[in-house]
Amino acid sequence: MTEALALPKKRAIVAKTPKYITLEAYFKAEEKSLTKNEYHNGIIIPMAGAKLKHNRLAHKAAHLIETFLEEKDLNCIVSNSDTKIRIEDFNKVVYPDAVVICAPPQYYNGREDTIINPLIVVEVLSTSTQKFDRTTKFEMYRSLPSFKEYVLVYQDLHRVAVWTKQNDGSWLPKDYIGDDAVAILHALEGCPMPLNRLYKGI
Repeated sequence: MTEALALPKKRAIVAKTPKYITLEAYFKAEEKSLTKNEYHNGIIIPMAGAKLKHNRLAHKAAHLIETFLEEKDLNCIVSNSDTKIRIEDFNKVVYPDAVVICAPPQYYNGREDTIINPLIVVEVLSTSTQKFDRTTKFEMYRSLPSFKEYVLVYQDLHRVAVWTKQNDGSWLPKDYIGDDAVAILHALEGCPMPLNRLYKGI
């Protein structure tokens, strides 16, 4: 008489519980981190390394804006993706691709790497993040009183979308498509962003 074969026991599938940390702990960890991470209501979200095209578009957009500021002698600051933005209403800390500040920078808790008063935010859209950037992230940025314009730069199309806050609090979208188009940043005294210069060599 043969013994019945013992069937392996099924392992229970246990969902991983997200590890929540305080904002203070996030900032301490980020100071030592070799990679960038965002803070989303207690959860750390690692940022994937951006591709060369993404980085070049972000750099060129910031350069076009900075050139305009210098020509007009405007007292504004353009910063790159090393600057974090604290969004208090949503308990977030995010890294924009570029940011413009036209008032004395207001730092979160005195942290000079984290601001709370952006005027313009530039995001370069990628396949993995464009839905989030165009919807949820835009909603979060809109909670900041200083925020007046959102610039979305497409990677695979010669296209820039600009959302500008109106006097009544509504947001007006404008799409600029093709090399002959010139995106206009109305929150920055009509700063032009010619698409043929933005995408040249990319």
